[in-house]
Amino acid sequence: MHIIREPYARLEGIDTVAILADPGCRAGWERNFPPLLETVMREHAPQLFVVAGDMSLNSLDDEYRAIIRYMDRYEGRWASVPGDHDRPLRTFQRYFGATRKVLDVGRWRFIGINTANRMFLRREREWIDAHIRPNSIIISHLPPEADGWTFHSLWPKSSDHFLATVRRHQKKIHSMYFGHIHGYSARKYLGIPMIATGGVAESLIVRDNAYRGPGDFEMVIFDVASGKTKLCVLKNPAKR
Repeated sequence: MHIIREPYARLEGIDTVAILADPGCRAGWERNFPPLLETVMREHAPQLFVVAGDMSLNSLDDEYRAIIRYMDRYEGRWASVPGDHDRPLRTFQRYFGATRKVLDVGRWRFIGINTANRMFLRREREWIDAHIRPNSIIISHLPPEADGWTFHSLWPKSSDHFLATVRRHQKKIHSMYFGHIHGYSARKYLGIPMIATGGVAESLIVRDNAYRGPGDFEMVIFDVASGKTKLCVLKNPAKR
């Protein structure tokens, strides 16, 4: 296992990417993240994991070391941007490096931004503006205020600024992936897919702009050759 700490990386030999969020942000995450990771590796064997934040519950050294022990059981590279549970960011940076990242994988460019403070600030817009190109994929912990997501999303002004940035670059953006919402949910903006990647530390059903009970555990599996995705699902024994 290798953690990509640098703000920019060009990666070769990647056929499959797993996109996920929130693997460590709830007590009891060890009941859920390790078996989902094992399932993903067995069924899809991704060479790269891109994480949209919340690698920890309280951004403590022991929490990061614990989750890295599970990650280290498998081959692959990991890159993460921070979530709100990864504050203070200095501890996140010690283990996962830069809080904004650009990953070039085949024809795709993953652009990760830092919305750990629950805002989309000018420096995040400038990061996107500086690095955007055709076939870009945006990775952010906080999603915008899409229909049904306003209960757990960017604050309104930040959401407006984020969507304005997307609108300005819409022809270059292939898709966008978010965490923070602990359940898989899909929307579109200007025809661009917006995906809340699913539950990992915990999973809940997202419906009617709220959580509606326990859901299954999910990671998005991205095929580098085609740009198509599928969902890897682990059934939640808490569902009835």
